[in-house]
Amino acid sequence: MIRYFFFLLIIPCICFAQTHPYRDLSHDSQVFGRSKPYRIYLPEGYDQSTRRYPVVYFFHGNKGRYFQDPSAKPEYELLGRLVDKYQVIMVMWDGRMDESDTRPYNTGDHEHVKYQVQMKDYFPEIVAHIDSNFRTLADRDHRGIIGFSMGGFMSMVMAGKYPDKVSAITNMVGSPEFFLGYPDNHTLFPLRYLFDNLKDVAVRMHNMDNCPLVYLNNEIIHAAQWEGKTNFEYWMGQGDHKVDDPGETKVFETALQFVVNRFHHPVAPLPSWSHYDIYPAFDLWGYSVKSDKEEPGFLYLRNVSPAGFGFYSRKWLPDGPPFKKCTATVTTAPIYQKGKMYQVALYRQGFEKPILLKKKADMEGHLQIELTGDGYEVSISPASRHNEERSNPSSRHNEERSNLNDFVVLSHQLDSGKRYIRINDNNQLSITLLQRGSNTGKGKKAQLTVTCADPSVTLSNAVQELAWHRKSSVCQSQAVGIFCTKTPPDDASPPWIKLNVAVRCGNDVFFDAITVPVFYDVPYFSEILIDDGIDCFVPRNDGDVPRNDGDVPRNDVKTAMGAGNGNGYVEASEQIMIYENGQRLRLYTDDPYVETEAEILHDQLLQGIWSDGFRLSSIVKIADHCPAGHTIEFLSNYETEERMPIRRIVHWGKVSVTVK
Repeated sequence: MIRYFFFLLIIPCICFAQTHPYRDLSHDSQVFGRSKPYRIYLPEGYDQSTRRYPVVYFFHGNKGRYFQDPSAKPEYELLGRLVDKYQVIMVMWDGRMDESDTRPYNTGDHEHVKYQVQMKDYFPEIVAHIDSNFRTLADRDHRGIIGFSMGGFMSMVMAGKYPDKVSAITNMVGSPEFFLGYPDNHTLFPLRYLFDNLKDVAVRMHNMDNCPLVYLNNEIIHAAQWEGKTNFEYWMGQGDHKVDDPGETKVFETALQFVVNRFHHPVAPLPSWSHYDIYPAFDLWGYSVKSDKEEPGFLYLRNVSPAGFGFYSRKWLPDGPPFKKCTATVTTAPIYQKGKMYQVALYRQGFEKPILLKKKADMEGHLQIELTGDGYEVSISPASRHNEERSNPSSRHNEERSNLNDFVVLSHQLDSGKRYIRINDNNQLSITLLQRGSNTGKGKKAQLTVTCADPSVTLSNAVQELAWHRKSSVCQSQAVGIFCTKTPPDDASPPWIKLNVAVRCGNDVFFDAITVPVFYDVPYFSEILIDDGIDCFVPRNDGDVPRNDGDVPRNDVKTAMGAGNGNGYVEASEQIMIYENGQRLRLYTDDPYVETEAEILHDQLLQGIWSDGFRLSSIVKIADHCPAGHTIEFLSNYETEERMPIRRIVHWGKVSVTVK
């Protein structure tokens, strides 16, 4: 009897270990300073072969771990069949920041960003661990991500942060925007304006028709279409916030299949790349940026190629002003001839003449260029092809080209000094083009073509012949006519128009784009109140309404957002917030007496069932020299919300104020 019972105790333990299709393991994380667990699926035949396998990482949602996801409820036992079928390794990482904190990833509202540890540092660490301990195909073409909910948001964040490490992702009913970064310096990260980071990454998005996030994710879909995102698929399913119905893996399989298909059909990266980053230092595609950025916002590398790059800063996306104080050193990839001198031309925004520098490539082929965040286009004149030595053949930019040069938009100008095109009016826009790199295009003819995918936009004189002056790298186009009948979106889909710019020179065609804001033809708001430092507010209509009578009990008093003399009128030198019927307004204007670079954005959570979206309002600065009696016209909007599903409803109107 004793032997019989001993047998019963041992056999279930052996069967349990053998029937699970996964292994729960851990590794020592230097990023977290402790052991970090993960779950790994190895495909059938892994232990009997020597072949290497592609890897798919799964990012769980809120309150989840590597072994559970309360919302997604994936069928962990059945997922092994998909791993066997598609012959991939699948890794489920653990996004919990601390064992006591159920909210993962150090992201969300301001109060949720509370750890110095950053997931952007952990992702390459776990990738390195998996590649070092398992037989993986350790390159970007064979590495992908599937993310659910908050993990879907993180899938787009990580793939956009590391497009040199990830080639394909599936975002399954992901969150649309959160704050990211360090506790004392974090930035709102709206996915709808960050497709530049994903140009080289194949993206599939899943949405569900009864999901609390369905409308917010529709904004991202519209943004992908507005951006002209290629390598993009969209799928709408039936049901709520989930991956699959219980006992099924059908939807998860479509997510996995999309990523695996990209593994089998890798697409070469585009000739140039662009990247937004919220951190003061980052590395990508062999380039390195180190800055003294100390405030929320983005650093932006634009149209990076051997011929040069753009460097900008943005306090917010898509059209925030630059940082007032920010310096950076950009170190290029090692693609230039070792020890050779290069001509570097810095074209600063708002200045006509470039700053000319001589820079010497180091003994690895890097160039180092110091810039500020004001906004620059950088042109690098390459060494001659006969003498040039490619020091890094694995670099993204290692193609053999007879002339390393390209064309980019340096700036654009609307008629009469406007920043916004007017609806149902004839607008004129001219484009300043820059030829970066070698001088082969100077003196030659090139063709400019401007297009717009928005059916509300009609262009005239959109195809032009350009004649470049032999002594200049800059060329001004003729005016392109723009007639627009666009109506404003009722959600937070991109409201502006995007113009696509193509320059053909000989057999080469170069592409760029311009975003042009629109001053919509909408009625005037009528219930306007001015906060210029009023110290007394009464809550009403889920907003803060200023009152001038001072008869409010102290427990209802809230802090003013504006700064001035507090008399409720607009005056020179004041910072003002404007309310419509108790709602804080987001303000847009091209009036010269409103200091664009001094604008501040105030954020509030959307009052939905979850905290997955933010509404923004403006605090604007009236110039010190604004004359009394001057009338300023703003385009403006405010957002209201529905709780379930979470729906952001944007209300547009114009505001006219006269400076006292």
